[in-house]
Amino acid sequence: MRNRRTAVVQGGDLVMAATTVGVLRETAPGERRVALVPDLVPDLSRLGFTVLLERGAGARAGHHDEAYAAVGAEPVAHTELLNRADVLLGVQAPGADPARELHPGQLLVALLRPTRIPRLVRRWADDGINSIGLDLAPAGLPSAYPMDAAASQARITGYQAVLLAAVRLGRCLPPWGAADALFAPVRVLVAGAGHAGLQAIDTARRLGAQVRVVEPRSAERAEVLALGAELLDLPGFHPVADDAGLRELLDHELSALRDGLAEAVVRHDLVLTEVRPPGREPPRVLDTAAVARMPSGSVLVDLAADAGTADIEGAEPGRTTLVGDGITVIGAGDLAVQVPVTASLAYAHNAVALLTHLTRGGSLVLDPADPVQDAMLVTHRRSVRHAATWQLLLDEAAVAGLP
Repeated sequence: MRNRRTAVVQGGDLVMAATTVGVLRETAPGERRVALVPDLVPDLSRLGFTVLLERGAGARAGHHDEAYAAVGAEPVAHTELLNRADVLLGVQAPGADPARELHPGQLLVALLRPTRIPRLVRRWADDGINSIGLDLAPAGLPSAYPMDAAASQARITGYQAVLLAAVRLGRCLPPWGAADALFAPVRVLVAGAGHAGLQAIDTARRLGAQVRVVEPRSAERAEVLALGAELLDLPGFHPVADDAGLRELLDHELSALRDGLAEAVVRHDLVLTEVRPPGREPPRVLDTAAVARMPSGSVLVDLAADAGTADIEGAEPGRTTLVGDGITVIGAGDLAVQVPVTASLAYAHNAVALLTHLTRGGSLVLDPADPVQDAMLVTHRRSVRHAATWQLLLDEAAVAGLP
C-alpha cells in the first residue's frame, strides 16, 4: 500500500516530514550509472532517511543489491519503490511510460534537462510532482558547487574524450623514442575551457601532449595557465570577462573564431571543442572544409555535440565519422556512461549534497526563496518554475492557438 505523503505547506515552503528515498534503476539505452552508491547510503541514514533501491539498480555500475542491503538500504521491486518513496533519485529523467508512473507529492531528483522534455515537465506539474534538476546548479553560488552533477559528469566526459581520441589517433601522446630517434609529442588544441574542456586539458597534459587552448573568458584563461597549457589567441577574438562577454563575443565575432580555428587546426593532431556558452546551443565553429585540411589521421572530438547542434559540422553525439584523408570526427555525447563506477560515485556525492542542503531540522524542505533551490526547482506545487521550459510551453501554446 502506498505511503501517505506527509507534506505540509508553510508559507512558500513545502515541508516533507518522514522521508523515504528511492533509487531508480535506469532504463535509458546504454545508461550504466546509478544515482546512489552503497558507500553513501549511511550518509542519508544519518540525515534520517530510509533508503530503498529498485532491484538491480546498481548492477551495471558494479554495485549489487547485497552491497546496498549490507549498509541498510532495502532492495525492492519497481512498483513497491514508487508506492513507498517520497523522494526518487535517478540519473536520467524517467520517461512517460505508464508502468513507471510517479505519484503526486513525490520529489524527483535527476539530470532532468527540462528544455528537452517540456511536455513531460508540464505533466509532472499538473500531476503534483515536484522535481529538481541536478544539472541546474547555479554556477555563481559556491554553496551549489557540491550539487553540480552537470559539472562532475562533464569532467569525466573530458577525461574519457582524451583517452578515446588517443586510441583513435594511434600515437603515443608524449615525446617518444631514444635520444637518436625522438618523436615529437602529439599537438593538442582545445577550443573552450568549460568543465569538460579543462579536464581534457589536464588529462592530455598529464599524458605528455603539447596542449594549446582557445579560451577568451578571464577566469578560465587563468585555469588553463595553472594547468600548464598554452593560450592561443586568435585574431579578432579578444579576451572577455565572463559568460555574458562570451555570448556577446560569439554574437559579433563568430566569424573571427571560425577563421582563426580553421587556420589553427591544421597545425594540430588532436582537436577537442567545447564552445558552448551557458544557456545557448553550441555554435558551428569548424566546417567540413576546415577539418579536411588537417593532417591525415587527425582526430577531432566535439564535446558540445547535442541533438541537432554541434561545434563541428556533421558531429552527432555518440557517432564517429570520417572526413577527407582519414580524419576522424567524434561526437562525444555522454561519455561518462563509459566510466560508470567513477561517474556513479561522483553523481551520488552530488545527490547526497543536495538532500543534505534540503534537510532542515529532520525534515526535507522545498523553499523557492533559497537561491540554490530557485535555480534547480523545475516543478513545484503544480507549477513549472524553470523559466526556459515554461517559455517553450508558452510558445507551443501560442503556435497552437491555445490560451
